[in-house]
Amino acid sequence: MKKIQTEIQAGDAAKVTALVTKLNRYRHEYYNLAAPSVLDAVYDHLFDELQELEKQTGIILSNSPTQTVGAVPVSSLKKVKHPIPLLSLDKTKQMEELLEIAGRSAALLMLKLDGLTVKICYENGRLVEASTRGDGETGELVTHNIPAFYNVPVSIPYKGRLVVTGEGIIHRDDFEEIKGEVSDGRKEACNARNLAAGSIRLLYPAACRKRHIHFYAFNVIEGMEGFGKIADSRGKLLETMQYKGTSA
Repeated sequence: MKKIQTEIQAGDAAKVTALVTKLNRYRHEYYNLAAPSVLDAVYDHLFDELQELEKQTGIILSNSPTQTVGAVPVSSLKKVKHPIPLLSLDKTKQMEELLEIAGRSAALLMLKLDGLTVKICYENGRLVEASTRGDGETGELVTHNIPAFYNVPVSIPYKGRLVVTGEGIIHRDDFEEIKGEVSDGRKEACNARNLAAGSIRLLYPAACRKRHIHFYAFNVIEGMEGFGKIADSRGKLLETMQYKGTSA
């Protein structure tokens, strides 16, 4: 039953994402290009459909047209302790070592994304806190900037406590497009990783929004215990949780 529910929720997330992507494209055409491709009535109908779907599913993406960046700027980034340390992984470039590890236990291969590790916490279906990894024991609160990310739900159907870690990144094509616009007057941003790390730690959500930050989960620290009974549970769980939103 839990597996079926998960598949339904994944399908709902796909519908929400598709509508958000379409509406953001239409909004971009209307406001930025002055060349709308659909009538206002079509946009309004799809907007109402998205709003109703968000209400039914509890899934609301941070770049949804129904949302705005409502978080206020902060004067400084406060420190926060991680009850469960966010440890880094050992590194190796030797294929023999990888094969040895995979031979001892089940292994999940994932791409290494170059950005900033972020921990996101949900309570009763609502995003309540986000922080950087920091030194693994202590990070910095960046909750105010999470609504400015392009694909993080601020509301989810899961009503228990859910703590997810992942990487906040800037896609390469986005970086090439914006790197000149975010220079400090002396030189352009040198790479997407550094720009992402700095952007996530900005004090102003409106400025962070312009940096096109996307989040990709790589681990669940707390919550979703039912997945432990499903084969390949971590891989399937992470696949379900990747609500990939795109901006206009």
